[in-house]
Amino acid sequence: MAISIPTSRSIIVSKEILEGIQGAHTIISQLNSSRSITKLKLNNNRLGDDGVSALFAFLKSPAASRHRSSISEIYLNDNDISCRGLRDIADYVNGDEVVLKTLWLANNTIGPDADVLAWFATTVNRSRLEFLSLTGNHMLGDAVVEIFLRHLRAPSLRELHVNAMGLTARCASGLAEWISSGHTGGAYSLHTLKCSGNSLGIKGVWEVIRAIEMGNWSLMNVEVYANQLASTEIPNDNSHIQQSEHLLSSEAEVSWKDAERALHRVLHRRNAYWKRQVETEALSLLKYSRTLILRSKASLPSTNKHPTSDLASESFPFYDLPMELRLHILAVLAPSLSCAQRTRIYDYAANPSTLPLLLPRLRRDNGHACLADPSRALGASIGFTLHTSGGCAEGKCMGTGNSLVCRREAERTKFLEVVGCRAYEPECVT
Repeated sequence: MAISIPTSRSIIVSKEILEGIQGAHTIISQLNSSRSITKLKLNNNRLGDDGVSALFAFLKSPAASRHRSSISEIYLNDNDISCRGLRDIADYVNGDEVVLKTLWLANNTIGPDADVLAWFATTVNRSRLEFLSLTGNHMLGDAVVEIFLRHLRAPSLRELHVNAMGLTARCASGLAEWISSGHTGGAYSLHTLKCSGNSLGIKGVWEVIRAIEMGNWSLMNVEVYANQLASTEIPNDNSHIQQSEHLLSSEAEVSWKDAERALHRVLHRRNAYWKRQVETEALSLLKYSRTLILRSKASLPSTNKHPTSDLASESFPFYDLPMELRLHILAVLAPSLSCAQRTRIYDYAANPSTLPLLLPRLRRDNGHACLADPSRALGASIGFTLHTSGGCAEGKCMGTGNSLVCRREAERTKFLEVVGCRAYEPECVT
């Protein structure tokens, strides 16, 4: 009999084949008996559209409210899901309480239904989804670019897989346009794009590379292997694309090596370099802006001005300067940031509600904190999670050894996302 069992207190996986509505009810029964689930691993089953509809109808119901706020990963690879099932998944993703961040839908039978694909893209745009895989949905083909990507503007999406989907050279220009649409376009938040095993050809691959060079600074990892590189044209240095005869195998290998070098250059030498530069300058600018802008706001003239404010002004004339000039001076600390990025950091620094907590706390749980590294001499803190105003002490939590996520690093990442400083942002020229 098909059953579902928990591998831990927070994960449900399928032990045997789950089929249709009956399989969905098996999962629902397990959810009802579980207090908090974070992952649903249901790969390689036969749920189909009926099973998916039943499962997500339950997840949208009041009885599953606790799971909507805890399930962050759902795996539904190879479950014979078509557009009807995808619509039900999209309806769930659109929920306000949903915290889903990872969604695997590889190797299903999703087809090129324009309305469903547009609705799914719209719900992804509104969601917290960071990872999406549509790999192996051969029936979609070029529609994933022509319909889905055309509507996709997801600020939270970091990784997208569209491998082995039958993409052809016909959609390469649309894919390139989506990639190069700037920091307000569809791929502006994406750092990984996997598009291997398609039929873009060497011409399509070069269009993707040129698009990244021209207008994308966020992508750090792009895979375009096995795209029938010997079947179409090669680019010319004097033009983006030049028509030519089919390539011989040796010529195709040379052309692919050129493309691989160009891709490595733009991703790792340019984008990765400027990402590090932007993140470093953003953190530095926050440190000084927090000190100078918050203090200057507190010392603005008022009828009940304290005498010490006059002393502060005399000891540090910076506070007597107009605000515009102060911000201009601060901008020298972050020359790589755009005006918009610096403005967002100034606003963040000037907002008292973004200040960390003043008093540290010790408690025995590992919900959202750093776990003390038992190999270090931390005295009484060993065995407790560390809660301090700035996260853990540098180098004293297990996150520094990559065994856990460091709370301090998580807070830095959250700040960089809030102020839009995860990638270089060129100034808009009007």
